[in-house]
Amino acid sequence: MKKSFLLLPILLLMLGCEEVIDPELPTSQTRLVIDALLGYNGENGDPITVGEVKLTLTAPFLGNTVTPALNAQVFIIDESTGVVSEISEEQPGIFARGFPNLRFNRDYTLQVIYNGELYSATERLVESTTIDNLEQGDGFLFDEQSETEVKITITDLPGRRDQYLFSFGFENFLVIEDRFFEDEQITFSYFYEDILPGRLLAVSVFGVDQEFANYVEQVLQQAGEDNGGGGPFTVPATVRGNIVNSSNPDNFAFGYFALSEFDTAFLTIH
Repeated sequence: MKKSFLLLPILLLMLGCEEVIDPELPTSQTRLVIDALLGYNGENGDPITVGEVKLTLTAPFLGNTVTPALNAQVFIIDESTGVVSEISEEQPGIFARGFPNLRFNRDYTLQVIYNGELYSATERLVESTTIDNLEQGDGFLFDEQSETEVKITITDLPGRRDQYLFSFGFENFLVIEDRFFEDEQITFSYFYEDILPGRLLAVSVFGVDQEFANYVEQVLQQAGEDNGGGGPFTVPATVRGNIVNSSNPDNFAFGYFALSEFDTAFLTIH
């Protein structure tokens, strides 16, 4: 997905004159962006919680850098027990150590304190299916020489309506709903471009609720296919998430807090 700014290099030349002209460009209020997706996996009998809370600032029009939000504090509260976990900052603006062990059917609240204001969101862990099979195919969409087909097989969780977020690596994502394969197994293809033999691919599936699925689809639609390495939740500044500023509601933040069970499969390209 693209960043929350557009890169529009403009060179104005006036009849060979070397004077650089700086047009007046629109500016907007700098806001906090909170990208927080935590993943849970308990398939191997040793449950793990991974992910990160990434805090950045929206960039000005024509900006070409993403600025981390500094001097923040991040907490996750287990509302069932009242236990508060303070998350440690590993890199500027990236908090990725100290997550609690997530459990189903519990409310978890993310709290971010930045510039004296409190931002928060409360969510529950969403169940996911697993990847039944991951294999390389021999099909292609447009260019047989540059495309590599990968086939993914999953079985839908029974008895309910589900949404899944797939990560194919290289900052490529897809949201699907089980409307046409409810309670059934499905195999679908994803096509990579210019993947060399021997490359190890990691494909992950996350369980997501309807609200988060809608949010991600909006982000993908606005960002287009080329996301520029911004990650799944580096969003255009027109997409609001579930983060609330309880200290100053007018100074809202962008981004989303989500908790997802996930499964990952690996494939070496031949």
